[in-house]
Amino acid sequence: MADIKQYVNAAEEKMTFAIDYLDEQLAHIRAGKANPKILDGVKVPYYGGLVPLTNVASVNTPDANNTLTIVSTVGA
Repeated sequence: MADIKQYVNAAEEKMTFAIDYLDEQLAHIRAGKANPKILDGVKVPYYGGLVPLTNVASVNTPDANNTLTIVSTVGA
């Protein structure tokens, strides 16, 4: 009986990870209104390396049709 519980616990953990992954991937789908998560995969050069755009800019959706990106230029 203990073996079955181990298999069930392992399966539940994998299913939880699969659901979390699916939620993350579905958040990137464009469906009707602007969503800042669509830019999560964008990388930009920053001090010799590539970093996510959201690390160097503020990404907002002021309305349903537009995405506003404000790049930080401190020290430039």
